[in-house]
Amino acid sequence: MKTQPLATRLPTDLARSLDLICQRLGLRKNFVIESALREKLEDLLDAEDLKEAINTATGFHSLEKVKQEIRRASPS
Repeated sequence: MKTQPLATRLPTDLARSLDLICQRLGLRKNFVIESALREKLEDLLDAEDLKEAINTATGFHSLEKVKQEIRRASPS
């Protein structure tokens, strides 16, 4: 996979914590940051999907009503 450099400024306490954790666990900073960023991006997309689902929801439907709709929509 191709990589691209990314520069950012971190609060001193966060950078220090990252250094300590990586040293203690024998991890590379790049690995920890990439993993955290991927997880955060996924969380943001999930939150956006949830908002969209809530905005387009049509309310509560009983299981029986859902089954009826499925039967009605499926070709016999």
